[in-house]
Amino acid sequence: MSAKITFIGAGNMASSLAGGLIAKGYDPLQITMTDVSEHTLQSNRSLLGVSTSRDNVGACKKAEVIILALKPQIMETVVLPLKDIVRERNPLVISIAAGITLDKLESWLGQGISLVRCMPNTPALVEAGATGMYANSNVTDRQKELTKSILSAVGLALWVDSEDQIDAVTAVSGSGPAYYFLVMEAMIEAGKTL
Repeated sequence: MSAKITFIGAGNMASSLAGGLIAKGYDPLQITMTDVSEHTLQSNRSLLGVSTSRDNVGACKKAEVIILALKPQIMETVVLPLKDIVRERNPLVISIAAGITLDKLESWLGQGISLVRCMPNTPALVEAGATGMYANSNVTDRQKELTKSILSAVGLALWVDSEDQIDAVTAVSGSGPAYYFLVMEAMIEAGKTL
């Protein structure tokens, strides 16, 4: 795998995915990360050796894969300016934002785009995650293999049969481990007071 990957958003999950790829031998020079925070970009440059930029459109100009690693509430604002470059380049676009449907992404980016919606869970932060993935009909077999190899860098990655199942994955797998650790933390704190 040697596709040029651009992460739009360089927070914890994007950093984990990039770090997992690099740990598996992926060339950090093939990865670009964008973010509004210069501190976040500097941290990723230092820790991972990836290229960084604050220019989302510019960073997508050579990308074969664009990973949208954004909070759902800012997705539309950040994605709309990418429409022309995505239409021109026709990269594989992978979204890891909870609750943003493929129909919604198509309304922002245009029809005919190769889109994958997925939901990594928090154990992906330590390369022990589980990710459910769903692709639209524009995604080729090669792009499916590429998606699986990218997401497998941080744990188990499985295709689901319908987009509705991504919502179930988000509810159970995506949030479940976080709730488990929250409960465990509460039990530890309660135990300290005994």
